[in-house]
Amino acid sequence: MDDTQVNAQLDQMKNFILQEAQDKANEIKTKATQEFTSEKGRIFQNEKIKIIKEYEKKQKLIEVQKKINLSNELNKSRLSVLKVRDECLRDVIKEAQKKLATISEDKDKYQNILKNLIYQGFVKLNENKIQVVGRKEDTSLLEKATTEAAAEFKKKTGKSVEVSVDRERFLPQGPKADYNGPTCCGGVILSALEGRIICKNTLDSRLEICFDQLTPVIRTQLYGASVNRKFFD
Repeated sequence: MDDTQVNAQLDQMKNFILQEAQDKANEIKTKATQEFTSEKGRIFQNEKIKIIKEYEKKQKLIEVQKKINLSNELNKSRLSVLKVRDECLRDVIKEAQKKLATISEDKDKYQNILKNLIYQGFVKLNENKIQVVGRKEDTSLLEKATTEAAAEFKKKTGKSVEVSVDRERFLPQGPKADYNGPTCCGGVILSALEGRIICKNTLDSRLEICFDQLTPVIRTQLYGASVNRKFFD
């Protein structure tokens, strides 16, 4: 074998080795590319899922916050409505108190009211010695009203009652436009057993009782029946 043939054979072997190396390199490159693509896809998918979960979490937080804000606004609205309604009810009381203050202007009618209030006190206390406290301006009316009430009590129950009108203590005066102190529209306070038993029977206290009992009715007349109310007793 001459040098030419040897060189040709060497070149052939060299080319074969280079081709094998190139094929192996291409194989490694292709595999690396595939692994890179696969890993990139896995990482991308994981990050995508993470982002979606984070978005959903934030979206839920936003929805919860929206509900909280809506609930707070509704509560504020309800409280505002209740406040306005309460103010309207207070206005009703004020108007009733204004009319109540005029009852004592009709002396005959007012004296009969005093007699009935005192009589009710006698029945409630059911004691044989009772003291009556009224307004200073009602002193003369009280004397007659207590006498008549005691007579009616004796007639209806057969019991006598010793009644006295307090000349030292008085209920507050009637309401006046230029007076800002405590006031009383009229009526009496009765006591027995040296003040241990008391019956408050003023016009103001009777108005408070009526208002407490009739508040549901007044609300219904002013605002209509509540659709959420289940009990009316």
